[in-house]
Amino acid sequence: MSAVFEWNEDGGASTGSPAKGTTRTTAVTQANFKNIDDVATAYTSAPISAGTNSYPKFQFGKFSGSWNTLSSCKWSPHTAGTLATDCTLVGKVTSTYATPATTALSGTTDFSSIVAVGSGASVNFHGTGPEGASPTSTASGGGTYYTQFLVSQLQVGVSTPPGDIATITHSLQYIES
Repeated sequence: MSAVFEWNEDGGASTGSPAKGTTRTTAVTQANFKNIDDVATAYTSAPISAGTNSYPKFQFGKFSGSWNTLSSCKWSPHTAGTLATDCTLVGKVTSTYATPATTALSGTTDFSSIVAVGSGASVNFHGTGPEGASPTSTASGGGTYYTQFLVSQLQVGVSTPPGDIATITHSLQYIES
């Protein structure tokens, strides 16, 4: 058998120790940047105004099933598509959750240009959740494992034209054996 993968996302106020979001959404199929901290609201109902930032997306991967080893995990929030004029896409990999806000994320990498997933950020695994302390570069033995948080934010400049941006693709790559 092989690992079963799904995207998940945390949102809402920071809770617990280690911290995670008060809302955990499983089997997420989209990652729309918008001016609200949730998965369900249509991005057309929460547009990002020029000169402001989206709420960050605290996404993570969940693996389950029967598998031996997961390793060499990489992530890029921009592997295809083109951003609109004066938009910046930033991201970071972390085990630390913070209540999402529209202030600019700190400690990020600029992913505005396409970054091949193999050249993306290194990602570790943990058996209890993306917020788990001391994640490891290899997960072994099957069962349920999570990636660290894969945090991204769209920063919209003052000269960004109104309307939708083109679709961009984010990717996660790993080796399963």
